[in-house]
Amino acid sequence: MSSKTKVAGEIIKDWVSLDLYSKYNYKTACEDCTHFDFENETCTFGFPTTPHLKKNQINDLAMTGKMAFCRAMEID
Repeated sequence: MSSKTKVAGEIIKDWVSLDLYSKYNYKTACEDCTHFDFENETCTFGFPTTPHLKKNQINDLAMTGKMAFCRAMEID
């Protein structure tokens, strides 16, 4: 049995190249998404926004080399 068992409801974080992330203007945060309500900092689908906010993604990336990506993100 694997020691890396996923806990139900746990946010998956993916490895991201800091060099490439810094080089390109990736749209990965809630603030880039059509479904983000800026006034309330909420998602119109009801997904948690905290792990997907730009400031938190940048912090996670700097600390662990990983960040959370919303699987339902839409960019206009």
